[in-house]
Amino acid sequence: MKKLKLLSLLVLTLFLNTACDEEDEQTILDFGISDPQAVSEYMNANLILPSSAFTINPEDVEIDNSVQINSFGNDVVPISGGQTMDNNISFSASNGNVDGVGMRFGTSGPIYFVPINTNGSNSGVGSFQFSLPAEICNNLSKICHDIKCYEFAKTSAGNISQANIRDVAMLCGNCNEPSCQEFVDPSDCYPPGTAYGSFNSSISGNQSGFAACSGGTVGVVSDTWTLSIVNVGSSGSFSIDADYYDGCSSCAAIQITDDNGTAYIAVSGSASWSGNTFSFNVSVKDIDSYANNTGSSYNLNGSVSCN
Repeated sequence: MKKLKLLSLLVLTLFLNTACDEEDEQTILDFGISDPQAVSEYMNANLILPSSAFTINPEDVEIDNSVQINSFGNDVVPISGGQTMDNNISFSASNGNVDGVGMRFGTSGPIYFVPINTNGSNSGVGSFQFSLPAEICNNLSKICHDIKCYEFAKTSAGNISQANIRDVAMLCGNCNEPSCQEFVDPSDCYPPGTAYGSFNSSISGNQSGFAACSGGTVGVVSDTWTLSIVNVGSSGSFSIDADYYDGCSSCAAIQITDDNGTAYIAVSGSASWSGNTFSFNVSVKDIDSYANNTGSSYNLNGSVSCN
């Protein structure tokens, strides 16, 4: 009976697979730039800054160690093409001589500065907006690139500070690209009104993909995993167990299956609807371990937006 129930859960993947075909086809060939320094140089060449911006070759000026750039934190900053961002550069200068702040992606090349008026202050924040063209990723590899952004201050004498280095991620990959999992909100990866879902466990990692929701059945297909959910209606809260696999055809069940056909079924946990979003937090075991009452269980959590 358990085997028959397992197969019936997997039937719903048949109408989900076609939703991923186009995305999979687009990621087969990828000849874009991937070397981090080459990506940085390409980003610099396409940087859009205020009209007052100018460049300085760091090899032509001296370092003024009396000027310090203060970091705002160690978080990785995600950058997308077509997105206007604020760069806020905090500085301290004992001589009150800062008159510009600037940035550069990568370790070499000219620095792009924007003039600021500090009124002789010994400390402050220089701010300016920047962006990259919406089509910036057309010539870059379809991943989320790990890039360093170097921030500087300039003095009225024409010298520059030591750099403050920030980690940025140039977002050129899709939801299922491993390098993008930390930065991409799945809701940003699908057209408005599209059903999508995401789930995470130590066995599957972070996964997301197109979804289908109909008559209490919910499914999500990523590149390598399938999430299958049955008998959950369209509202309310549920206690999740493995009774479905023991013959309870009306019981709620949650299962993930990898592309080799190995299935992990929920043996305990909870799930609920909030509007059109179904969320769950369960413990799963592989089907053989459950049948033989052996093996370890793993946490599985996620949500599906049934738009």
